[in-house]
Amino acid sequence: MKLTQKQLIKLWREEELDVDGVTLTVVEEGDFEQDYKYQSAQIIFTDGSKHYSGYITRSGSPFTDWEYEDYGDADLTEVEKREVTVTKWVAV
Repeated sequence: MKLTQKQLIKLWREEELDVDGVTLTVVEEGDFEQDYKYQSAQIIFTDGSKHYSGYITRSGSPFTDWEYEDYGDADLTEVEKREVTVTKWVAV
């Protein structure tokens, strides 16, 4: 799967996008997480048979306009949903 960053942002905003006759649909979207002056959020979408992950990155603030990094190719990874067990040390 190949998308531009601009197409990934449009998919995130509209939740569905047609690319070369294939309809892409957003399945899940993460919250924006702060990383210094940038924020990024993970987007999971499907083409109907496979699932992919990509990230939307923006800078600015909620008090001004957000500027989205909409240039270049999106860095996409094919993914699948799995249950993962984690063991941690916790206070008692």
